[in-house]
Amino acid sequence: MKHSKALLKFMFPMFILLTMFTWGCKKQSDDTSQTVLPKKVEVYAHRGARSYAPENSIPGYATGLAIGTHWVDMDIVMSKDGQIVVSHDIRLNPDIVRGPDGEFITERTVVNTMTLEEIRQFDVGRIDTSSAYSKWFPAQVGMDGVRMPTLTEVIQYVNNKTNRNVGFQIEFKTDPEHPDWTYTPAEFAAALYKILQEENIANRCEIQSFDWRCLYELQKLNPTIKTAYLTEWDNEPGCPCSFFNPDPAIAGLWTGGILVKDHQNSIPQMIKDLGGKCWEPEDVELTKATLDEAHSLGLKVVVWTWPEHSGTVFDAELVSKLIDWGVDGIITDDPGMLISMLAARNYPLPARY
Repeated sequence: MKHSKALLKFMFPMFILLTMFTWGCKKQSDDTSQTVLPKKVEVYAHRGARSYAPENSIPGYATGLAIGTHWVDMDIVMSKDGQIVVSHDIRLNPDIVRGPDGEFITERTVVNTMTLEEIRQFDVGRIDTSSAYSKWFPAQVGMDGVRMPTLTEVIQYVNNKTNRNVGFQIEFKTDPEHPDWTYTPAEFAAALYKILQEENIANRCEIQSFDWRCLYELQKLNPTIKTAYLTEWDNEPGCPCSFFNPDPAIAGLWTGGILVKDHQNSIPQMIKDLGGKCWEPEDVELTKATLDEAHSLGLKVVVWTWPEHSGTVFDAELVSKLIDWGVDGIITDDPGMLISMLAARNYPLPARY
């Protein structure tokens, strides 16, 4: 009996210690299971990946996919015969367009005055090294025989290359100051929506524009399409071209006459009220306060860079800050640099193809 009591005195503390150890291990295990994984920042390869390959071209998209991206980004215009062509410029750009003679063009012909066959005569595989534009992309590999693709060609190429696993970011290119240079927003939206249906990609697209009228027209055709409302740095109180300009003709030029003052003087609130799913501000325009406001409204926030304004193609310090703030995506000419920064932070990375 004495031995039993002694054993009990010894075993009871051991039981308490074992219980505490087991509870601690379970708590640690539970805590581990509840660890928050890093937030995903989506990569958008701008115009393909124009730091390395010709913009808005099949070689450019091949490069962007090989580097890795969640989204391929492209701009669209319409030809005289109603074909949607992937190009950033409403008028041919002398910095990147060569004629049949191999020389860079000198006249900026409006794209909608030419048929697709006529547009195919131009080569967009090189940058004019004498242009100011060329200094931003010294690593871009020049090529010959690169033509402006149609939107359908780009969609089919990307889908075949990725087994339909990469999204499409498509930007309407129009200019309310020069309405004769493009089709009407309604005509443009109808033509785009037809292709989205034919290629069955409407649910894998984000359609963006600075000319918000195009987005309104697309939302009329299908309110579930993810529309992305673009803004830039001058949309600040006091800037002459701002949404906040006291002259409604200026403030409403790119919004179809709709004014931010009627939406609590808030661009995120305005976009939400208009049915947008995403706000895409220039990176230097965004603040932590406006990002938080947009998120509170349920908007996705994706930023972009304008090298001619910011002075650099990739501002690592700014990108680092934007990642820390919690932006949802970054549109970049240099997806490789962005992916490296995300990898260093143990963020999920896009697949390569």
